[in-house]
Amino acid sequence: MTLQRMKVSNFRCLKNVEINFEPDLTIIVGENDSGKSSLFDILKIIDEKGLPDANDFGFGESEISCELEFPSSKICIKFRKESDGRVISIVTELVCWGELKKYLEEPGSIDEVPVETIKILLMRYGEPTRRRTQEGIRQDFVALLQRNEEKIKRNVTEEIEKGSFDMPVEVIRLDGKKFEDISAFVKDIYLKQDLQGTWNAKVRVGEEQKSLIDIFQENLDCIAKQRQEEVKKEVLPSLREFLPNVEEITINIEYCPRDVVKDVQVSVKFKDSTGTEILFDKKGDGTKRRATLALLRHRMKKESSERFKLLLLDEPDTHLHVKAQYELISTLQQIAQVNQVIVITHSPFILNNVNPSSVRLLYPENGVTNVKQVGDEEDVKNILKSLGIENVSLFFTRKILVVEGESEEIAIPMLFKKYTASTLNNELITLLNAKGVDNVAHLARVITELMSDIPLVVLIDSDFRYRRETKKLLEDLKSHRGIKQFTVGYKEFEDAFEVDVIYESVKNAYGDNIKDDWVRERIEEIRRELEQNPNYKFSDALVKLSGRSKKEIAEAIARYCPVEKIPEDLKRLFDSLK
Repeated sequence: MTLQRMKVSNFRCLKNVEINFEPDLTIIVGENDSGKSSLFDILKIIDEKGLPDANDFGFGESEISCELEFPSSKICIKFRKESDGRVISIVTELVCWGELKKYLEEPGSIDEVPVETIKILLMRYGEPTRRRTQEGIRQDFVALLQRNEEKIKRNVTEEIEKGSFDMPVEVIRLDGKKFEDISAFVKDIYLKQDLQGTWNAKVRVGEEQKSLIDIFQENLDCIAKQRQEEVKKEVLPSLREFLPNVEEITINIEYCPRDVVKDVQVSVKFKDSTGTEILFDKKGDGTKRRATLALLRHRMKKESSERFKLLLLDEPDTHLHVKAQYELISTLQQIAQVNQVIVITHSPFILNNVNPSSVRLLYPENGVTNVKQVGDEEDVKNILKSLGIENVSLFFTRKILVVEGESEEIAIPMLFKKYTASTLNNELITLLNAKGVDNVAHLARVITELMSDIPLVVLIDSDFRYRRETKKLLEDLKSHRGIKQFTVGYKEFEDAFEVDVIYESVKNAYGDNIKDDWVRERIEEIRRELEQNPNYKFSDALVKLSGRSKKEIAEAIARYCPVEKIPEDLKRLFDSLK
């Protein structure tokens, strides 16, 4: 039972915010004070049947509303601030009476409907039954159909007020504090359900099975009986001297079981390789979060066949180094296969490794929160920039690939993904455009000085050999640090591809929006010219022949080139990067 949509009005900075959720994994990002945590807070209030504080009412309004849409129901919870300062809640459900039409048209089918289903329908349509017999419950349902016959026939949709609301899905909330408090996490996620049943747990006493509360109460009854005998013999005679009308004194002791979950204290320790026991709470925040992550993954995997869960995770990536953040997103994606997961994050690594359509950006504008649903990878880049995150992956990368121009910058990521079924981001590879072959050696030198521990790979066109100074710089740099250097093409990136690939790719990409000269024979002619003239620029000739830019041609080739037609030079490069 997934949460499909949520609309919040007048809760803190959320004036009229509507957000849709993916059925598996949704990533929420945004600037500080954009309302991210407020979304989770209102869900917490609703799930725990609580009430907002007076300060939670925003924009001078006296009513907060929250609509929750599930596959089979749409609930609206309103919190109203009264004139005396009290806050009350009103729960309504948007129902369509037409959904009951089949029962109205076929009364005999009611006998085949499970009683529990009928009770749910009665509750949903605002007339919960108090009857206990199956016959009585079915009679109440028939009466509901008869009273609302016109609404059912006209498919009327209306709000039905309900006494209370239970989330149709188990909600697990983990914020930063819980992620770092292993003991509290184990207590809430692993032990809570077991602890709640402690008082009713059965134990053998002699030949009988008794619950702990029964045993405890029997002990209290025994104490009361003993004390009552003492009172009868010793206290009552003295009391009658002052109150002669007292005939008897009765002592009753009753115990109302406290919430074991609140009373029980849990601590979690681990033993290291030296045999020393250490409290997890004494470890660093990053270690505690990774341990919490491992426990969460195990718990969700173990309960995958049980009730569906909604996980709300507020910045679980805080204090995690980059490798742990990639482990985090991998774990969340696994959990999201059988549960719904909503994550608030600032991590660019998580953003770079999820489907862009699963990202929601919250941003403030004139004091009001707005929501944008991300559509493509370019949107993700813009989001990172809006969060002040630019080139951050450069400092958390496994390898750096330097290319000499725009064509390679556009085409290499697309071809790499096509060849490896992975992305440069997933492989922790940063791609840098030197913007000219003469700049490659200088950029590579800067990188080696700043980040000497990161492997550097250089891809350049084969025509660099005609540039004496550049060739010498690259050779010096290569011998200095063992840089992996790859060349592509006879002279340029574009001429590495077969004539048919170039022709078909551009034709498929731009159709009639290319010049009439764009034919195979002309491309073959300029390739022959390339082989005869060392100063001939194949890419410039393609631009002139097609009427498209180098950028457009490179993108077309990368998009339409079959995997088996990717040049061997590039395949060797990609194998090295993997």
